Amino acid sequence: MTRPGGNAARSVGAGSLCVLAASVLWGTTGTAATFAPAVGPLAIGAVAMGFGGLLQALVAAPGIARQAPELRARLSVVLLGAVAVAVYPLAFYSSMHLAGVAVGTVISIGTAPLASAVIERIADRHRLTRRWTFGAALGLTGTVMLCAAEAARTHDDPGTASVGATLLGVLWA
Repeated sequence: MTRPGGNAARSVGAGSLCVLAASVLWGTTGTAATFAPAVGPLAIGAVAMGFGGLLQALVAAPGIARQAPELRARLSVVLLGAVAVAVYPLAFYSSMHLAGVAVGTVISIGTAPLASAVIERIADRHRLTRRWTFGAALGLTGTVMLCAAEAARTHDDPGTASVGATLLGVLWA
């Protein structure tokens, strides 16, 4: 006999574990890419995008087919999303190549919720709460400190990338 809500709790737990596993895997892609220094970041991004995109399309094909009329009705949004998804891995791996894995990953991961909230604010007119603003300011402060530390390290260590390359990596992230 199952308790009320038992399946929902199990589903949430399983979903949370899947998100955690995906986060760990995604968070290690930059580190894994550093083990192939002869392969350029655009090539790594293209392979990740191609293989990952095909796998996602295969898994999502039934849902895409069911939603085809709605997708066609919102073609401009779908195309904008497609361009963003195509550019992201190329920018992500380029950022890590230029700014380092830590900086590229932290900025890429850290700016996603900020960008999402700004888009939601503009598109849906949702207010940004004080709590959200405080959290965002705290996160941005940490990100800026990490970037400043990396820029100082690259300036002091002739074996690392230039400050300009690091800043370009930050922009790509």
